[in-house]
Amino acid sequence: MDGSLKRSDDSALPGHGSVARAGDASSDVRAGARSPPRGVLEELSATFASARRVLSDFLELLSLETRRAGLALVWMVAFGAIAAILVVTSWLGLMAALVLWAVSLGIPWVTAVTVISLANLLAAAIMTYVCIRMSRDLLFPATRRQLETKPDRSGQA
Repeated sequence: MDGSLKRSDDSALPGHGSVARAGDASSDVRAGARSPPRGVLEELSATFASARRVLSDFLELLSLETRRAGLALVWMVAFGAIAAILVVTSWLGLMAALVLWAVSLGIPWVTAVTVISLANLLAAAIMTYVCIRMSRDLLFPATRRQLETKPDRSGQA
C-alpha cells in the first residue's frame, strides 16, 4: 500500500494531526474566547463591579479577622483570670507555709500570721505607690507643655 490511501479524518485523532493544524485549532479557541471590544461605559461598569467585589471581599476578610481577634481576646482574658486565681492561691499557700515554718521555730502563730500579713501589706503599698508615680507619665506631660500657649515675651522688656 502506498501513502495515498490515508484516512481523511486522521488529523482529528490524537497524535495524527499536523502541528500547524493543532496550533490553528488552539488559536481559533483563543480567538473565540475573546469577547468583542466593548464600549467605554461597559468597561467603566465592569471596573466598578470589580472594585466593588474587591472591596466586598476585603470587608468580609476584615470581618472574619475581627471576629477571630475578638474570640482570641475573650480567651486571653479568661486564661488571664484563671492564671490570676492560680497565682493568688499559690501565694496564699506559700504564706501559709511560711507561717507554719515560723511556728515550728517557736514563734507564736498569731505573731507569725501578723508579721506575714504586714509584710504583704507593705509590699502592696510600695507597688501601689510605684504605680501612682508611673501613672503621671500617662498624661504626656512634655507633649502637653509643648502644646500649651506660651505668653508673649516681647511685652516683658
